[in-house]
Amino acid sequence: MKKNQSVQPLVLLFAGQGNPVIGMGSDLWDRNASTKQIWDCASDITGKDIRRLCQKGPMNRLIQTTVQQVAVTAINVMLYRLWAEQPEPAQIVGACGHSVGEYSALYAAGAITLEALFGMIHVRANIMHDISQRHKGAMLAVKGADYQTMKNLISGSGMAVDISCDNSPCQQVIGGTVSELSQFSRILMDYSFDVVKLGVSGAWHTRLMSEGVQRMRDALAGFDIRPPVHDVMMNVTGQAEFNPEQIRENLSLHLTHTVQWTHSMASLLQQSTPVMFVEMSNKAYLGQILNDFTGFTPEALIHCRKVTGL
Repeated sequence: MKKNQSVQPLVLLFAGQGNPVIGMGSDLWDRNASTKQIWDCASDITGKDIRRLCQKGPMNRLIQTTVQQVAVTAINVMLYRLWAEQPEPAQIVGACGHSVGEYSALYAAGAITLEALFGMIHVRANIMHDISQRHKGAMLAVKGADYQTMKNLISGSGMAVDISCDNSPCQQVIGGTVSELSQFSRILMDYSFDVVKLGVSGAWHTRLMSEGVQRMRDALAGFDIRPPVHDVMMNVTGQAEFNPEQIRENLSLHLTHTVQWTHSMASLLQQSTPVMFVEMSNKAYLGQILNDFTGFTPEALIHCRKVTGL
C-alpha cells in the first residue's frame, strides 16, 4: 500500500515495550545506510551491541529494561525512516507513542536528534532498572475495565496499586508491589475481569518509580529539545505539547504517571477531519487497542510494514 492511497491526514503511532523475540528487526539490519546508522548510534551510546542482542539474544538479556527499551526504539525509528523515505508525500498531523514509544514520536516530529533520542532512552532505562531493583514491583493487564471503574475499585480496596496505562475503554494496566497486586487480583477475579501478568521487571508508571522523577529532570536538562513540527500527544496529559520545557517535565513525570492512551486516541478520533493511523512497530498491536474506541474502523489503520513492503 502506498502512502498516497489515503487522502486523509496521517497520525503516527509508535510502540512501547512489548514482547521481544529473538530475531526481531532482523529484516531491517542492512536495508541501507540510514538503518545501519540507527543501529550504530544505539550501540555506540549505550555501549551494547544492540543489533547482536536482537539477533542472537540471549533472551534473558533482551528482555532487560536497559536493552529492550533501546531495541524497541531502534526498530521504531528504523521503520519510521524507511516509511518516510517512500516517494509519495504524506500529510502528518500528529504522532503518539505508547510509554517509551513517546520518545520515538518526538524524534519523528523533529523535536530531538537521533543521538539525543538514544541518549535519553539510555538514561531512562538505567534509572528505571536501578529503581526496580530496590523497589520490586509487577504489572497486570486487565481486560473489560475502563479507567473510572478501575480507579473506583482501587480506591475502595485501600491498596497501594496504581493505574499504569489507561489503554482503552476496555483495557487497563495496573502496577504495584507483588504482594499488593496479588491481593488486588483476587478482587478483580471476583468481578470476572480477565487478568494477565505482564513480563516486565518493574512497576512502570507507578509511585514505586518516584525516586526517578528528579533524576530524569536533571538528566533531561542536558539534552536539546525543540518544538515539534506537528502535534505529539503526550502520555502524561493526553494532549499535544510544543513547549520544550513542558515536554521535559512531562517526560520526567512519565515515570510515575498514568499513560493517558485512551484520552490521546479519543482526541485524535474526534478531529473534524478523520485521520488515518500508521503504526510503527515490529509487530502490530496498537491497532488492536484502537478497535475498542467508538468511531474507529479497521480501514483507518495501516501498519508501516505494509506501506514499505517489509
